[in-house]
Amino acid sequence: MSADTVGFGVIGLGMGASRAELIHQMAGARLVAVADIDPARGQKAAAKYGIEWYDDYRRLLDRTDIDAIMVMTPSGTHADFVIAAAQAGKHAISTKPIEVTLERADTMIAACKQAGVILAVDFESRYVADNVRLRQAIQEGRLGKLILGEARLKWYRSDAYYEGWHGTWKLDGGGSLINQTVHQIDLLVWLMGPPKTVWGQIGVFTHKIETEDLGMAMIAFQNGAVGTILGTTTCPHDFPPRMEIHGDRGVVMTASNKIEVWQIPGESESDPFPYDGPKNVIEDIVRVVREGGTPRIDGAEAKRSLQLVRAVYDSAQTGRPVTVA
Repeated sequence: MSADTVGFGVIGLGMGASRAELIHQMAGARLVAVADIDPARGQKAAAKYGIEWYDDYRRLLDRTDIDAIMVMTPSGTHADFVIAAAQAGKHAISTKPIEVTLERADTMIAACKQAGVILAVDFESRYVADNVRLRQAIQEGRLGKLILGEARLKWYRSDAYYEGWHGTWKLDGGGSLINQTVHQIDLLVWLMGPPKTVWGQIGVFTHKIETEDLGMAMIAFQNGAVGTILGTTTCPHDFPPRMEIHGDRGVVMTASNKIEVWQIPGESESDPFPYDGPKNVIEDIVRVVREGGTPRIDGAEAKRSLQLVRAVYDSAQTGRPVTVA
């Protein structure tokens, strides 16, 4: 590692293009090279940032000036790239979800542990100040006894979106729940605590896909609270994803990770909340590489949302409630 920067490589320049830009802009981070099988994407990034582009991701692993690899490939391939990065001695960041099965997630976690490298997963909502503020309020008991947590996402996706790996069990791991709604599912378990049982239902309503374009679930949490999930790509319009949580003393509602309602006795939504933590996963990794510790969403944390969504699918397939592993 350079004395003053952490070198990054990015695999996959679909959604990865935005992460390349984030790395380029981030203090303490240095975008070294990218890999993508699409020459147009690769050449565009190379020209924009003055870096190397490779059509073979293994070229990134050979570079001694790359400390961390960001994997922005289809969900069902994350383990392959993360394990390869770990075996090359590189820290690894995966886009969400961590993988499509618990078994493949476990292989990623084990490979990074064995290699002594960091594994982080990019659940960006956990870095947003309003969500951190809500979690702190819950942890301090300011909402009182938790009663209900609701996660809701209503978006539109065209048929063209599903021409490829999206909506397949092998590479997407599911549909609207594991792909689009997984950010809200991750927040739900982060805020409400571990789930105990779940009753799920999924269906295909407007697309020709293997998986689901609408999924719902009812959850019982270990702390006695209950929750719901709704995630769909059938809505004719994109609405802000919502989280609504209440206890017996207070209620907080967010839309697109911004507080809309903050009703806690003696408090106001406008009260200052100083937040000096990392603002995104890149800043987090730079911090951990330099100072030690663990990233906010390591492999074990990222696996929690996968456990819940897989339980929803299992319940939908069996028609019965499922215990969350």
